[in-house]
Formats: sequence, structure tokens, C-alpha cells
Amino acid sequence: MKIIKIVNEKYGQNNFLCVEGSEAILIDASANVSQIEENLKMCGEKPKLLAIMLTHEHFDHIVELDNLVAKYSCPVFIHKLGKANLYIEEHNLSALDRPFKIKTKRGIKTFVDEQEIVLGSFKIKCYHLPGHSMGSSAYVIENNMFVGDTVFKVDIGRNDMFGGDEIVQKISLSRLLNNLSTDINEYYAGHGANFDNDDLKYNLERFLGDN
Repeated sequence: MKIIKIVNEKYGQNNFLCVEGSEAILIDASANVSQIEENLKMCGEKPKLLAIMLTHEHFDHIVELDNLVAKYSCPVFIHKLGKANLYIEEHNLSALDRPFKIKTKRGIKTFVDEQEIVLGSFKIKCYHLPGHSMGSSAYVIENNMFVGDTVFKVDIGRNDMFGGDEIVQKISLSRLLNNLSTDINEYYAGHGANFDNDDLKYNLERFLGDN
């Protein structure tokens, strides 16, 4: 599987285009249509975009969602606790920048913790890891985990905005460190650099120890 990072420069937000043969999925939705088209065309025979997987409902991860769905007519997946927040400016936090709410209604699908979603040749294991937001989730594809703003290489997601909860976040991060990291080789965060298990262990042991 090929993983292509596409950065929204305004928000410093990472989108990840995962390509396997003639199929692709997109993690998060702040990359615009032209960026996605350009990268798909670079993958030989242009792969079909099967779905968009949202790590959570915050505006910097969904700002291009309506445009992408209009272009590709693909389903969108988000944890069930994050779906309603897509449609409320104060909850998706766009009220802090340029208020908007998602217009797309059809094709927004929800999942529950530990659900496996099969899309073409992709098998995606979904984990609900709230604390940064109500719907914060991570996706495992092969030995890669896409963690959104749950954790970064040298930091963790903030918990002081709508839907954040410090106690819940600590539980999620402890679960990630102790139960979900065994078979993961690489972590892909919503902002900043990718990292490995050594980085994760150092970062989260430091944070959980401080708390």
C-alpha cells in the first residue's frame, strides 16, 4: 500500500491518501479536489476513491468534505458520536475561524469502536479514542495507524474545546499505549511528522506519568 501525505497549508493539517492498485481511500478531508486529483493521477491508472474516513469532526479536518463528496460520490465514515457535530459550527469549531457546517447528508456512515470496515481490498479497523473530541478515532490499515489529533510525535491533542475531556483522554491514551500499539509500525498524525512505537511510548509515558 502506498501512503501519500497531502498537507492543507493554512491549517497545517495532514490528509493521507492510501492507494492499493486501482483503489484508494482518503483519511480526513482538508485537501481540495485538485490536490486529490493530482495525486491520484500520479498513481498510474487513476485509482477510484472508495471512501473518506474522518478521524474526527473538527473544521480543519473537514473543510473540503462537501466538495470532495460532490466530486467523488463516495461514502464518508465517522464515529457515531462525531456525526451530529459536523452540522453545528460551535461543535465543529469552525466558529473560531470561518463558520460553516457540512451540507452533505447522504452517504455519511457511522461506525462503533473496534468495527472492521472492508472497502474493496482495504480492511480498516476502527478504534474510538475520545478526549480530544467526542468522535476522535484512529484507523488501522495493515501495520499503519492513522491517529488524527489523538496524539502527535511529541504532544497530544488539546482537550479544552467543545467535546474535549481530560479524564476521557487519559483513558484513551492509556488504551492506545498499552493495548493497541503492539502490531503498529508507523503512526500518521493529523498534524506534524509521522512517528513510530518508540516515539509513542516516550511521549505517552511522559504524559500519563505527569497525570
